[in-house]
Amino acid sequence: MGLYEVDARKWENGWQLRIRDVGVTWSPTLGDAETRAREYISANLDVAEENIHIDLLPRVSASLDQLALETRRAVHDADEAMRGAAAKTRDAVDGLTDAGLTPADISHYLGLSQQRIRQLAQG
Repeated sequence: MGLYEVDARKWENGWQLRIRDVGVTWSPTLGDAETRAREYISANLDVAEENIHIDLLPRVSASLDQLALETRRAVHDADEAMRGAAAKTRDAVDGLTDAGLTPADISHYLGLSQQRIRQLAQG
């Protein structure tokens, strides 16, 4: 099983894929880049495609690459915060239900819809 680092650079015909220690190929879209790189490596090194793992590193410009990195981190942080908020909300709904509050009261208490309260109470 091999891990291959693939530098993907935007150019007029799509994406140039520079595969460290293997060679260069291209892909019309970034979405197809991993598949294209895997096929290229398999054909050139006689390695089964299922044994090839790709670390795709898209590059456009230093400033846009940095902005994309910051964006991915912000989205990841927001996802983590949402999961944490959902867990706290479930705990609050469970506790408030155990305390005898109705879904309508919990809805007002937490500022959530009654439908959301019912979903959390069931799940």
